[in-house]
Amino acid sequence: MHFSCIADGAAAATGASLGKLNISLVAASDAGIETTYQRRWTGQAMTLRPSAAFHARFRDVPRAQLAAASQEVLSLPDGEVFEEVPTPPAGAPR
Repeated sequence: MHFSCIADGAAAATGASLGKLNISLVAASDAGIETTYQRRWTGQAMTLRPSAAFHARFRDVPRAQLAAASQEVLSLPDGEVFEEVPTPPAGAPR
């Protein structure tokens, strides 16, 4: 499954971009896909990952069905798409 759309969504929702150097992409396995959002001025952070149910449901969508699947995803409640995971302290290894 390709999760680059998560980075696209994070950029669209926050205004962050690779060019502004306020978003970064790190290679990860399917099980390690996470997105951490942090307010720079407060240090407050939240980490989200695709829920297990979402991953299982959309893992092997054929290319020809991606447009329909994306419309389906748009109709899902946030809780069916993402789950919050504990955010490690700054500087701690993942």
